Amino acid sequence: MIFNKKHILLFLKITQRTFYFFLLTFYLLLSTLNCAAQDIHFSQFFNSPLNLNPGLAGNFIGDFRIVANQRTQWSSVTTPYSTYSLAADAKHIYKTPFNVGLSVYHDKAGDSDFSTLQVGLSLGYTQYLGDSSHTISVGIQPAFVQRSINYNELQFDNQYNGSFYNSSLSNGENFGTNGRNYFNLHSGINWNYNIAQRKSVNAGFAVHNITQPQQTFFNENIPLKQRYTFHIGSLIKVHNKVDVLPRFILTSQHKYKEIIFGGTAKYHLNNGDYKNIYAGLYYRNSDATYLTLGLDYRNFHAKVSYDINISTLEVASNNRGGFELAIIYIFERYRPVIKRYKACPNFL
Repeated sequence: MIFNKKHILLFLKITQRTFYFFLLTFYLLLSTLNCAAQDIHFSQFFNSPLNLNPGLAGNFIGDFRIVANQRTQWSSVTTPYSTYSLAADAKHIYKTPFNVGLSVYHDKAGDSDFSTLQVGLSLGYTQYLGDSSHTISVGIQPAFVQRSINYNELQFDNQYNGSFYNSSLSNGENFGTNGRNYFNLHSGINWNYNIAQRKSVNAGFAVHNITQPQQTFFNENIPLKQRYTFHIGSLIKVHNKVDVLPRFILTSQHKYKEIIFGGTAKYHLNNGDYKNIYAGLYYRNSDATYLTLGLDYRNFHAKVSYDINISTLEVASNNRGGFELAIIYIFERYRPVIKRYKACPNFL
């Protein structure tokens, strides 16, 4: 398909109207939606790209990217919920429009050590709309998932002998299996437009759990519901040394929905290896608000965040939610500078 200037201007006009529509929808939904989710997710969703949207594979400036995330939650209430992830992706494989990525996620929750291990392979394709500043990327992510639970760590009323708890007593329960493996599939699309230096916008839509695999440990029909995610963000220069990065995400899974909105201020240091510092504030509906602090050092981007719980659970949590860390490193191949020489004319 050939895109001319008229097509691009029409596309941008439609996109602008769509953006305003989603902003209006966001304000209407904010007062009615409750926060919940079944899948692994991070407060710093923008720093976990392959988990957010398979279409984001290869969506960075550079050649090769490594992303590490760690999250600890509810340590003030119960056994902490811990989530770890490590992902890597590369763009323009063999100078083609194709991108690839590999991601590993591990989550452990609660007293029963309920664990989820997911290994996903991301395959993407980038289409330029005019030039390299305007792109649409699509991606798919087949994944293998292993879930397990440790029943021995749980306590039951049958193990109370009338005076104290006795772990040697039978719990009287008839459990099914303590693990399950299944195949899953995710897909997504992402649009990115670099309007000018320090001025860009991007938006994406992803569908997770397309195959709706069975997740129960018992002989019942309990599929993992599909999850739909819409996200949008931008970079806006507001001062010679200051940019703002507003972001918004809407996630829907079965009867549960989650909204996160907020933004980050970026300050350009222009100080050798120390490039930029970040400070941000976000709100997750009916659940938490969280602060973020970050730094760009050489090719590293590091950011920490902390959730302040403001839901009805705050009575037990004392407003303490979760700590999260994200580290991104981007490799860039060395490209030698080609010097062109001109022959000096001979003056006779």
